[in-house]
Amino acid sequence: MAGGGKHTPTPKAIIHQKFGAKASYRVEEVHDSSQSGCPGLAIPQKGPCLYRCHLQLPDFSVVSNVFKKKKDSEQSAAELALEKLGIRPQNDDLTVDEAWDEIVGRIKYIFSDEFLSAEQPLGAHLRAALRRDGERCGSVPVSVIATFDAKISSRCKIIDPSVESDPFLAISYVMKAAAKLPDYIVASPHVASLRRKNAYPSEIVEALATHVSISLHSREVAAVYIPCIDEEVVELDTLYISSDRHYLDSIAERLGLKDGSQVMMSRAFGKASCGSECRLYFDIPKKSSDNSSEASGSSNEDSSHIKKSRNARASYICGQDIHGDAILASVGYRWKSDDLDYADVTVNSFYRICCGMSPNGIYKISRQALIAAQLPFSFTTKSNWRGPLPREILCLFCHQHRLAEPILSSSTAPVKSWSDIFRSHKKLKVSGVDDANENLSREKEDTPGLGHGFRCEVKIFTKSQDLVLECSPRKFYEKENDAIQNASLRALLWFSKFFADLDVDGEQPCDTDDDQDIKSPSPNVFAAPPISQNEHSSESKTTNVLSAEKRVQSITNGSVVSICYSLSLAVDSEDSSDGESSREDIESNEDMESEVDAEYSANCEPSIDLIESNEEIEFEVGTGSMNPHIESAVTQMTVGEYSSFSITPPDAAEALILAVASDTVRIRSLLSERPSLNYSILLLGVKGPSEERMEAAFFKPPLSKQRVEYALKHIRESSASTLVDFGCGSGSLLDSLLDYPTSLQTIIGVDISPKGLARAAKMLHLKLNKEACNVKSATLYDGSILEFDSRLHDVDIGTCLEVIEHMEEDQACEFGEKVLSFFHPKLLIVSTPNYEFNTILQRSTPETQEENNSEPQLPKFRNHDHKFEWTREQFNNWASNLAKRHNYSVEFSGVGGSGEVEPGFASQIAVFRREASSVENVAESSMQPYKVIWEWKKGDEGKKD
Repeated sequence: MAGGGKHTPTPKAIIHQKFGAKASYRVEEVHDSSQSGCPGLAIPQKGPCLYRCHLQLPDFSVVSNVFKKKKDSEQSAAELALEKLGIRPQNDDLTVDEAWDEIVGRIKYIFSDEFLSAEQPLGAHLRAALRRDGERCGSVPVSVIATFDAKISSRCKIIDPSVESDPFLAISYVMKAAAKLPDYIVASPHVASLRRKNAYPSEIVEALATHVSISLHSREVAAVYIPCIDEEVVELDTLYISSDRHYLDSIAERLGLKDGSQVMMSRAFGKASCGSECRLYFDIPKKSSDNSSEASGSSNEDSSHIKKSRNARASYICGQDIHGDAILASVGYRWKSDDLDYADVTVNSFYRICCGMSPNGIYKISRQALIAAQLPFSFTTKSNWRGPLPREILCLFCHQHRLAEPILSSSTAPVKSWSDIFRSHKKLKVSGVDDANENLSREKEDTPGLGHGFRCEVKIFTKSQDLVLECSPRKFYEKENDAIQNASLRALLWFSKFFADLDVDGEQPCDTDDDQDIKSPSPNVFAAPPISQNEHSSESKTTNVLSAEKRVQSITNGSVVSICYSLSLAVDSEDSSDGESSREDIESNEDMESEVDAEYSANCEPSIDLIESNEEIEFEVGTGSMNPHIESAVTQMTVGEYSSFSITPPDAAEALILAVASDTVRIRSLLSERPSLNYSILLLGVKGPSEERMEAAFFKPPLSKQRVEYALKHIRESSASTLVDFGCGSGSLLDSLLDYPTSLQTIIGVDISPKGLARAAKMLHLKLNKEACNVKSATLYDGSILEFDSRLHDVDIGTCLEVIEHMEEDQACEFGEKVLSFFHPKLLIVSTPNYEFNTILQRSTPETQEENNSEPQLPKFRNHDHKFEWTREQFNNWASNLAKRHNYSVEFSGVGGSGEVEPGFASQIAVFRREASSVENVAESSMQPYKVIWEWKKGDEGKKD
């Protein structure tokens, strides 16, 4: 036997042991504005959401402190209650002998008068056992005790950790412990069951009998029969259950066993997989029965335990070897009820459970699109990901396969080169632009101190701490969450190779641009699933009626599309019917002509069965989150267009089709006739890739970073001490400027978005109070840059980066006039997207548009919020005319690309310099429409205006 282990009951677990349902927890949300992270902010802030727990016990109540997580507040409340009760939780650092003693004591308690009325499933099983007939009256199957008593289960794992992966061992340990109670417990000599030696007091039994529901005299419950012979199909079965008979006896009868004591049950399969909580029931293996008999001092000669064939299908979903036939059913007892709870289980429930055993299947079920969806091979951004995040899927996968919780360790490291940062976007080669930028990029990549990147390592262990997988991607990410999710996805994709292909296409793209380092000392962690794994190439016959002409992709990778689709199986009756008459075989009697036409038409009518549909589902193009047939069609469509096509599904898709079929008998019949799988798709909408993502796919460092570096260069050259950022938004420029040593002493931001200003204030507050810099004051104003505020007059430098395109064109012209004539900065830097560069960013060409439109189509704006985007000529005219009218000089440049190569810079920049002239006199207090939202001064904590 293995050595001991540690088991530390939580405060909440101890409270539950003592009070059960009498302990009531109520958690409330608490919004603490003092925790908003920005003192002096003149915008009401809720702050982070915290939680406080109220615990009500029979004699008193306690209230916890506030915590970031609900479960922490509950544990805190339980801990306070234990302190009030004078109970100190102690670690259960149990030895093997102590674990045996606790199992013995627990068994004795389970058969006590007190426990007989317990409001939990095991208590209901005890009461049901008293209604069994003859010598079985009061006998409780050991499998019930091992399954439903958590304390016994945990102590068995201390005795032998392999109980986690082989629950059958727990039965023998319970029988061995019961043998130590000969004066109290009777262990049946030939079967794995226990009963109390002395009868329960008659008054207790009579009192319990009055609470038994008589509503369930006899009931037929649909279950699924899983034969151990692979050639036999999984089929629907019927169980006959009633309140006057233990339901395990009914299941045993159907399995050909003597009684319920010979039935083992699996842990519950959740509702997400099969629609209702159900369990797998099967014969206790011979080795457990032998051990049980040995423990009770008897030999087992029951012929029902003759060696049976391994049930590959049942073993797969249960995670342990099962021999003989098995039944999947939803029947059992619940908390606080003596009524038998039951629900019908269908055959597709079994196939859904099979599907949900793999990472791909978990994702498919979560999207409610088992055939259409598939686990993406790439995580780009949280906003574009649909369904549970990779980390959540990985945790669920580990739980289903009895693995320990995955350990994800993120770390940061200085990034010396922008090429080390991976943004989850594929690098696209842009002719001319990349060549022109090559020297500039190399120079920037060699610049030290560009910041920190995140990467994450994943380790997965068995419950006994044996290493299963170590995944250590070498890539860095800009955001910690991106590193965590991508590492989790890499692990999921690695696990996926152990499962049958669950894609209709038969092949899923791989993320080849990955430097991951995966180690696994146990390559054969999972048994192959019992469904077809035949390889099928993409040569399946496909009929696409989207267009008679060849279409090219018009929706770019990174776009999020919304579709309505339906999938159906169709069999041509004329092809599939052996005994049908052809038109030529039917008499050509004029009187029968109409009848012949009707019969021929009916015979030729295809049989169509809808198997999956979705009124609206979204997915990101280019990540593999939808099966390739759908994605290929969708990327050639325009909004509002309808497409239909058909394929011949590969054999590997049979399990998926049966998992969504409402009538599995009929669908099996159709599948035997090699039907076509018909797709019908309507494109509802398209959200193009974000401006940031499109730019990030082309430029390292990103354009936003290049704009900051461009502004920084001019700040250093001008020795400016005051700076105003017009349209500061969330403060990204102001925040970035603090990363570099400059001559700036005063920084100011102006914007009309309270939400953006609040974020800017929080970022600046953290950085200004942490880092040493020359800045002595910082102020954020709520106001429109179309209005003049005299407090911002005659500053050294003004910036307006990627702002004017968010205004109407006439407002942009108004801003230009006002900023140069009234604000009158010594230097003004204005940047805006170069519209001509959009063709490259979006990879759009005239051929991608409507096929009948011969006119070249203009590219889209980079952001849905842009009111306009100017060409180089338009921008030059605007800036040059402004400069002439207001006695400024102007020079043009840009970032991203080259001014010497068409179509120029991706982001065009105009730098206005004030010529030597008299400064207009503006009274200091004459015009001050802006409201101070946040203000910081060196040495102060920040205060309201």
